[in-house]
Amino acid sequence: MEQIIKALGLNATLVAQIFNFIILLIFLRVVVYPHIVKVLEQRQEAIAGNVKAAEEERKQAEALRQSYLADMQKAREEAQAIIQQAAKAGEAQAQQIIEAARNEANRVKDSALQEIEREKEKAVAELRDQVVSLSILVADKIIGKQITQDLQHGLVKEFIKEAGDLPC
Repeated sequence: MEQIIKALGLNATLVAQIFNFIILLIFLRVVVYPHIVKVLEQRQEAIAGNVKAAEEERKQAEALRQSYLADMQKAREEAQAIIQQAAKAGEAQAQQIIEAARNEANRVKDSALQEIEREKEKAVAELRDQVVSLSILVADKIIGKQITQDLQHGLVKEFIKEAGDLPC
């Protein structure tokens, strides 16, 4: 073996280093490598767990986003319904105001017609009184004597009755 070592140009130190290296590899293989593999597997599992958790969180975030979008759409629809309801209420209120104005106009018109009727009756009554007075004056001048108040009223009523029965 010595001849082989000399033929290859190896010295004892190199052989000892190779031997030490082989023992180191065996030691590492038996003692250290399983721990390193175990740590690497744990790290790989942790990374896979983190990826899985991130994927779950992404799915939850997407579901939450969809929920928010649905809520926003629902809120938009509710807002649109409220706007339509307010528009209908505004139209109904406008109709009520118009109806109230019509009723008020009719009331004012009826009141004015009643006032006109009262004024007409008042004018007719004044006209009758004037006709009575003129009739009494004419009758007084024609008859030449004084007529009593009761007789005077009776004559006037009879005259008015006859005048009312005449066709116009």
